[in-house]
Amino acid sequence: MELEKTFYIIGIIYMGLGTLLMLALVIAVFMIKAKINAIHRRIEEKLHSAAELVAAGEKIFNTAKETFSRK
Repeated sequence: MELEKTFYIIGIIYMGLGTLLMLALVIAVFMIKAKINAIHRRIEEKLHSAAELVAAGEKIFNTAKETFSRK
């Protein structure tokens, strides 16, 4: 095998591996982004639930305050 063909084969293999590596990195970035978005959604849901609990507590407190202030 000639030296030129050897360098071409090595170059083709290197470019193929580089392309596969770049593809794997892009896929990994999208997977990480999806996981971060899922975590963000869960945190937002928990904060929303906590805000609803606080609002319900305030409503109960205000009702009790109005009831006792009338007497």
